[in-house]
Amino acid sequence: MYSATFIFRVKQEDENFERFNELVNRAAESNPGFIRRESWSNEAESKRAVVYYWRSLEALGEFSRHPDHLAAKQRYREWYSGYEVIVAEVVRRSSDGGLENPASP
Repeated sequence: MYSATFIFRVKQEDENFERFNELVNRAAESNPGFIRRESWSNEAESKRAVVYYWRSLEALGEFSRHPDHLAAKQRYREWYSGYEVIVAEVVRRSSDGGLENPASP
């Protein structure tokens, strides 16, 4: 399993931001290699993070080349004052079951 963490600082949220956000999420969810998505915010630093989990790097690569993702990426300067993407291989996970997500691998 792989994760792609998108960390960003929002500069402006508008209708286009919301529309592209929904399109990107749909693109991820339509990919057979998509597992799940989680979102986090750090209000103290005005940062947000979205973590996408994937079955393979190939599935993640397909997502990164999806036309809606590419279109949103071209316009990022309208909405973000900075971003970072971290791709990692998940080598282990453990849980007590209290946070178990139905889409967990």
